[in-house]
Amino acid sequence: MFDLYVFDLDGTLVDTRHDIAEAVNHVLRLHARPVADVATVISWVGDGLDDMMVRAFKTDEGEFVGELVDEFRSYYVDHCTDFSYVYGGCSETLMSLQERGAHLSVLTNKPQDLSLEILGRLGILQYFDHVVGPGDADLRKPNPSNLLSLVRDIGTSKERTIMIGDSRNDILVARNAGVASCGCTFGYIGRDALLELKPTYLLETWPGLLLLADSAS
Repeated sequence: MFDLYVFDLDGTLVDTRHDIAEAVNHVLRLHARPVADVATVISWVGDGLDDMMVRAFKTDEGEFVGELVDEFRSYYVDHCTDFSYVYGGCSETLMSLQERGAHLSVLTNKPQDLSLEILGRLGILQYFDHVVGPGDADLRKPNPSNLLSLVRDIGTSKERTIMIGDSRNDILVARNAGVASCGCTFGYIGRDALLELKPTYLLETWPGLLLLADSAS
């Protein structure tokens, strides 16, 4: 069994698509821009709020992007769990891993305060030892620094650590850190795109993670 399981948030623990899309479209409407469908908005997700707004508004003007991020955050903090839900089997799997003595953490490119809000409101925050956002743009996944810090903080080894996520950044951060990766096919980019990234393992459903834990023990 792995000692440390590190999870992505969006598209891995929680389906947040519709709430993110609603918040982005709220900002687009504020600036009289056409709204985008959910799939398009999700294609902008994964590299932080500022990058998401750069893509949505096709601008890299720093001060304007900062204003857009503030508008997004102001709306999203009040609506981040209107439609979002924990994936089926997730809570039970986290509980089982915790009962087996594993350490569970979250590593996300979403700001830490918003991540804590979502995990708390949806009732799964108690399973995690650490919830780590990027803090600084340079520390976003696939930069391995925060992942390696988690390994050190827990006091385990890279060989006993696994990163679970649904995105390119999740597989790459695991590779960059020298830890095993597990791609979630039920997340945002899908099975085929994950296969191209060659994760160590593929996860089709949440309870499958317990089978992986059994096979690794």
